[in-house]
Amino acid sequence: MEKVNSVLEFANGAMTERINYELIKVMENIKNPNTDEKPRKLTVEITITPINNRNAVSLNTIVKKKLSPTSAVYTQMAVQNINGKIAGYEITGLQDGQANLFGEVHQTKFVELKEIKEEENL
Repeated sequence: MEKVNSVLEFANGAMTERINYELIKVMENIKNPNTDEKPRKLTVEITITPINNRNAVSLNTIVKKKLSPTSAVYTQMAVQNINGKIAGYEITGLQDGQANLFGEVHQTKFVELKEIKEEENL
């Protein structure tokens, strides 16, 4: 027999391994600069069920994590009716052809949202 310090070492250490696995996910979430600085939560739930006339128990371990979502991404869009189509144009405050500090030339991004039917054009 081998004496261990915790039941978490049972199942060949799988319970501790699962806790560490989820803890890594929490740490990755904390290191992500797109998340807030609020606390995260790691919950270890062990369900103990009696078996064999209460001479033994089964241990079921579940590890849950609560992470922070990534920050919202904000932009603005102008919506216009151009040549019978509704289109959205991103508003950036830069003119087409204007270069930034890195030499990249700005081009306004747009998406065609819907073609307007004759009855909608009234």
